[in-house]
Amino acid sequence: MDRNFANDNLVEVYRAFDARCATQLDKVYCKRRYELSVFVPSPDALKTEERELERLLQEASALPAPDPVFSLLKTHFDEFLKTQMSALRRLSESPNSFVGNLSNVIGYMTRKDSRPAEERAKILLTRLGHADELWSGVKTLLPTATKEKLYLLVDACDGLKLVADSIKAEVPQAYAGLPQASLDEITRALGRVSEKAAAWRQETLALLESREKGSDTAVSSTRKETEQDAVDRYRSILSEELGISLDELLSWYEDEVSKTRSEIFETARRINLGAIPEPRTIEDVVYLLNTYEGPCDTPDEMFARMRNYLKRAQEAAREYVRLPEESCRVVPTPENLRGHYPWGGYGGGCPRRRPLMGEVFLNDHNYKAITDGWIKMNAVHECYPGHHVQWVRTVLDPLPETVKVGARSVPTLEGAAHRSERLTEHIFPEDPFYPLFVSYRRHHTSVRIKADLTLFYFRRPVDEAVDLYVKELGFDRNTARGQVKSQQITPGYFTCYYYGLKRLTDLQAKFGYDDKAFTEIIFSLPHVSLATLEKFLALSESDKKRFLTGFPSLVTYD
Repeated sequence: MDRNFANDNLVEVYRAFDARCATQLDKVYCKRRYELSVFVPSPDALKTEERELERLLQEASALPAPDPVFSLLKTHFDEFLKTQMSALRRLSESPNSFVGNLSNVIGYMTRKDSRPAEERAKILLTRLGHADELWSGVKTLLPTATKEKLYLLVDACDGLKLVADSIKAEVPQAYAGLPQASLDEITRALGRVSEKAAAWRQETLALLESREKGSDTAVSSTRKETEQDAVDRYRSILSEELGISLDELLSWYEDEVSKTRSEIFETARRINLGAIPEPRTIEDVVYLLNTYEGPCDTPDEMFARMRNYLKRAQEAAREYVRLPEESCRVVPTPENLRGHYPWGGYGGGCPRRRPLMGEVFLNDHNYKAITDGWIKMNAVHECYPGHHVQWVRTVLDPLPETVKVGARSVPTLEGAAHRSERLTEHIFPEDPFYPLFVSYRRHHTSVRIKADLTLFYFRRPVDEAVDLYVKELGFDRNTARGQVKSQQITPGYFTCYYYGLKRLTDLQAKFGYDDKAFTEIIFSLPHVSLATLEKFLALSESDKKRFLTGFPSLVTYD
């Protein structure tokens, strides 16, 4: 058989397998053909899905890999499936995730999805109509949920109520064109879910109270994990989902915190401060940033300033990366995220819309803590060249679907966006204090690693992690608590920013790329692990091109 013909056939085998892997958990996440259904979680249901992933993992190991490109994609499949299995296990430990996902569906269908109002309304009403079934499934996970996860479930119920109540007022405009009876039906359904969320909250609080009193006879003995169990689970999340070695973090995190702290004061010495005294403490640095790069007087002013910075960052990004036609709008932080996104974040958009339009959000309920430096940094990190560019390229580039979804990719994603902060520092030349903020932000991400280890490795109280942010970064306690809450919800995630930056810096030096060429490469493959990225960088140029274009996804949005 002709070798090229055999390889062409194998490409199609890989593409078909890629699609199966990428869509295996669609039922769990209610995506694509499962949009009009609900996944009712239970230990047995989740175990069934895990067994399907295990079967795919066995199939992946049997795939032939006749050259470096096939070999690299095969390795990626292995990473992808193991990541999905770990994430599925974490779902079974996190009943709050299922309630949070319902909040996300309400917001997405109303504010982002570009399909006709009738289609969006049908999906939304179906999902809201299954709320009782969803909660019945969530309750099967409660006996094995830790106290910390139950408190996060309380927060998720609060968030669901906030979202449902807020979006009721948006229904007439968001679903314009539907008959009044349909608009009334959506509004009533949102009202019912708001009431259910309040009831679920009380039910969870009652369970917590019964545990405190020792009267919860339904508590499974498996819930009482030991300290070592918790540490082992954290180690597994870092390794299996994020591609990070806990032992590596432990070997250098203190040194990096000291290093980034020193860099702040070195940067301050390079700034022409004139008559301003040179800062000697973190409190001095925060005072400088708040005084000369302070927050806006109103949320509207903050949003307007962000839109201006986005234009400048977008122009600068095009110097470093290929960026198809797109836009990014500025919106308030979604109601269910206000408590644990102190500054803001990136919310993506509808992949069906053309040209693509993403969303960056800023926390208008915490705007006095969002200094001008944070606004500038968000324009870069969240957007250009940051997460918005990553999202645009992922949607439009002809990549395999599992590469679009990602495997152990958070260090690459966040490391690349974090790297951009200093890469594009020059685009705000009128602000002599911005380099000081960039150094302060670098210290922030190294301290995040220490805070994560404080919570999940050393198993110290939450207040100790909050105190760390207050001491090392001068955060107010509300902002510090919001940062820690984010870490409680996603263990390990916030180690990825500095870790990813550190590894990407090493890879750029190892392979000898200049800033522009390396930026384009890492934004071509934003959702792969650092290990896969390193192997990709070692490929020949022709093999790089084949990996990026030779296995386009077979998965469609419709």
